[in-house]
Amino acid sequence: MRILQVSHGWTEGGSALYADALAGALASRALVDRFGPEDVTGKRARGFVGTLRDPAAEASFRARLGGVDLVHIHHLSGLSLSLPVVAAREGVPVVITLHDYWLACARGQLINLGGERCAGPKPDRCAACLAPDLWAPVPAALAARLPPRRGPIAQRVELWREIREKTSLFLAPSRHVATRLGVPATLLGLPLLRHVSPAPVAPSGVLRLLFLGSWLPTKGPQVLLEAFSRLPAGAAVLTLAGPSPPWRGSTVWADALKRRARATPGVRVLGHLAGDAVAETLVGHDVLVLPSTWEENAPLVVGEALAAGLRVLASDVGGVSEVAPEARLVEAGDVAALTAALANEVRRGRGRCPPVARPSMEAHAWAIFNLYESILAAG
Repeated sequence: MRILQVSHGWTEGGSALYADALAGALASRALVDRFGPEDVTGKRARGFVGTLRDPAAEASFRARLGGVDLVHIHHLSGLSLSLPVVAAREGVPVVITLHDYWLACARGQLINLGGERCAGPKPDRCAACLAPDLWAPVPAALAARLPPRRGPIAQRVELWREIREKTSLFLAPSRHVATRLGVPATLLGLPLLRHVSPAPVAPSGVLRLLFLGSWLPTKGPQVLLEAFSRLPAGAAVLTLAGPSPPWRGSTVWADALKRRARATPGVRVLGHLAGDAVAETLVGHDVLVLPSTWEENAPLVVGEALAAGLRVLASDVGGVSEVAPEARLVEAGDVAALTAALANEVRRGRGRCPPVARPSMEAHAWAIFNLYESILAAG
């Protein structure tokens, strides 16, 4: 069997790391090829319309389909939303894993320009939210005063409808993401991408809190930092770790928050953690805090924290409660509620939960391979 795995990246971010790990695990039972933005050749005319149907991306993708039995798509940001349709028209079955909401929401997280959670894509709503992108290269301040461009939004809506019709199988790491996107999907939870050992018995001392995620407003590190700063001095220590991808074109927001974090007593700031550093960092803490303001799907870090035996404190959004039914949940973005929850964790002190077993990547890959076989057998 020859499988073409498609992703917007392979080294950073949950869906990219998962796609990379899955491709590696499948290699023992299939010929696995990979396709991403680095494989696109030819001149690219981007802009919003270019994200829908990018001729250069389509041509490079079509050239890779010869001899391919099945295409598994993880994310199309930086490529072309049309690729599932291209594959289906070439007679190649398509599987899509729903890692976020990008197929229906051009911003990917159902978060509008004001940073608020969106009720869901609608032409007028999307046209207003995406106005700066739809009118680019017109300056954003001017674009906001121009009438909404509904044409490109209508094109995206139609393309998403066609994708739903032509995709052989959607895989959903949580019921929530499938429900929000309105597609029938096979529920398949995410595995551990790497080995995580149960944390040792915690030594005495103050509570150790951990944020492990991207420095983005939607991940909520600013909410956690504010809540932590309201705790009594010395009540706990906090580690903030993760990459700083651009937010709306720059890292200014992340850089400013890091400066504030470094100036806050009891806070340690780490950068991007790779490989074994993630597991090592987990076992040195007591509580993972996931203060996201967007509707998380099935965060990999939560599964890793549970496997290590950490307690989980998270925003009550998306599929988090499916991954961690015993997690303490608080209203997303509510600093007072998070402060109270942190204070409660301080009163509990150090201590672990029984480690929660998670499927290995090898077992997960075998389950997906069986699904591939079922699709091909059905013709």
